[in-house]
Amino acid sequence: MSDAASSTAAAQTEQPPVDITQSRYDLKTYFGRLRHFTSVTSPLTLLASPSELAAAQKLLQDYQHGVGEGRAAWGHEEEAGIWKAKQLVDSSLHPDTGLPVPLPFRMSAFVPTNILIIGGMLMPNPSLKGVIFWQWANQSLNVCVNYSNANKSIHMSNSEIATAYAAATLASCSIAVGLSTLVPRLRSLTPASRALLSRFVPFVAVASAGCVNIGLMRWKEIRDGIAVYPPADSNGRYSKEVLGTSSIAGQYAIAQTAASRVLTNIPTLILPPLIITMLERRGAFKGPNGARWNTITNLGLIGSSLLIFLPPAIATFPQRGSIDPKKLEPKFKDLPYEKVEFNKGL
Repeated sequence: MSDAASSTAAAQTEQPPVDITQSRYDLKTYFGRLRHFTSVTSPLTLLASPSELAAAQKLLQDYQHGVGEGRAAWGHEEEAGIWKAKQLVDSSLHPDTGLPVPLPFRMSAFVPTNILIIGGMLMPNPSLKGVIFWQWANQSLNVCVNYSNANKSIHMSNSEIATAYAAATLASCSIAVGLSTLVPRLRSLTPASRALLSRFVPFVAVASAGCVNIGLMRWKEIRDGIAVYPPADSNGRYSKEVLGTSSIAGQYAIAQTAASRVLTNIPTLILPPLIITMLERRGAFKGPNGARWNTITNLGLIGSSLLIFLPPAIATFPQRGSIDPKKLEPKFKDLPYEKVEFNKGL
């Protein structure tokens, strides 16, 4: 073999110093997942253009293959922008398909897209039409986010999506309208207590309807099952070998996703109303510009709550879930693994 051929063969056997197919952080720990999701849900990634996303993908591919600018970045990952490129790719591409998630429905867009909707739902003394409109807007966004970030090993037809969307929207509007009309009839409560209680109606409606939304949008994961994989290797690399599909794993995936969404809603839909009510009682919004400052403060509190509490809520459960195969269907009970894995979705 010639020297040139030997050099080429040696280059092909070289491995990059960092496995960038894995997260920069330890996803087995809550703190590691928190740092990971703080990175990938950053709204700053939305500012990247499609060409910048394509360039980031190419840089990471070159890094893995040890060619061009990617090879030059070996050992200089931070300075060469490898981690910045990975943040952009992880926040923009679906882990199952490798294709870009539509920009408004990425988890990094969760804060800016939800500020306006939640602000509308938390407006004081809303009309019946207002309650219905904002619940419809919220569930429409939820359907798009749930579908775009769901486990893609299961396909849904347009008619199935439309049915799930209609049912979720009907459920959320029914709950919100029912509670909005019930609270004023609670004559045993003081006017101040009824006013405070009415501010929590959006949380109850959104939390309960959100669970319905996720269940309806992803019901086929329970009916048909989702892909189950062997556990990651000693280096943390995920396996792509599909051991089969499991309906029980689908149930776990949906339940964990719904729980993390409720955890996101708790501070966002409860803290701002409490703080606004406290400020109102202290006369913070009196004067000719009181209503304007009330709105500005409310939106600021909502945006801050979303930005601060979204990563901790999503980090509660790993995106790559694991489960004892003995808890799954009988066909998985004889597998030679203590744990198998599945993609939970976001």
